[in-house]
Amino acid sequence: MPAAGAAFTSDLSVSGFALCNNLGLRPIHQVMGSSIYQIGYQGSTWPMMMGGTILTELDTLSQAWNEVRGNALGRLAQEARELGAHAVVGVQLRIGSHDWAEGSIEYVVLGTAVHREGADPTAEPILTELSVNDYMKLVQAGMEPAGIAAWSSVFFAAYSFNAVLGMSGGRGQMSSLLGAPAYNYELEEFTQAFYSAREQAMARMGAQAQSLGASGIVGVRIEHSARRHTIGSSSLGGGERSGLVVEFHAIGTAIKETAGAKLWPPETTIDLTS
Repeated sequence: MPAAGAAFTSDLSVSGFALCNNLGLRPIHQVMGSSIYQIGYQGSTWPMMMGGTILTELDTLSQAWNEVRGNALGRLAQEARELGAHAVVGVQLRIGSHDWAEGSIEYVVLGTAVHREGADPTAEPILTELSVNDYMKLVQAGMEPAGIAAWSSVFFAAYSFNAVLGMSGGRGQMSSLLGAPAYNYELEEFTQAFYSAREQAMARMGAQAQSLGASGIVGVRIEHSARRHTIGSSSLGGGERSGLVVEFHAIGTAIKETAGAKLWPPETTIDLTS
């Protein structure tokens, strides 16, 4: 924490700092939250679906992502509370991993704690990914940030029997010499894994926004990845299934209408250069 009277640090741009003055926001200090999480063992629960495929959420992995992000954001908010901040603007997220901790994930969040001139003290600072410029536009529209909404969902989809048949030249058709499928087809189980992960993430984000009293979420950023994976263990008698693990991450800023907000009308501008 900065010493009393010390110069503040921030990740604000020059224009962002100038806009802070227009909004009555005083930068206090740059704040950070971090967490490194070790992912635990993922058991295999295999609900069977049409075509012999498996589609299931890997709860342990989903939980790890959501907890590590929650830890980092909580520590960011704690630093802001200790500074007496009303909000943290321009929150940036960085995700990484380390070779010295196999199977771990690291989550780091950074932002600038600000104090709102004339505002009553708050027990919980508002976190937002919005830049100061976007924050100002939101205020002009009679809205304000309510907090960050985010969720991660990880699903596993196994190869269906139809896919295996297609790759092996089933249905009476010959495979190519290079082992390519004998015909074109959609890998429906993998497509559905992306949809299922997305639906789960969006539903949880919506519930978070409602709990914050928000009417919507803006600036939603989505990241997703897919990798081959095998779950289960033949040595334990449960068998193995190979397929695809889909990770889906979504994060945005929940917003709500400002009580008694006075909208800023646009100013008329006349071009005198023509």
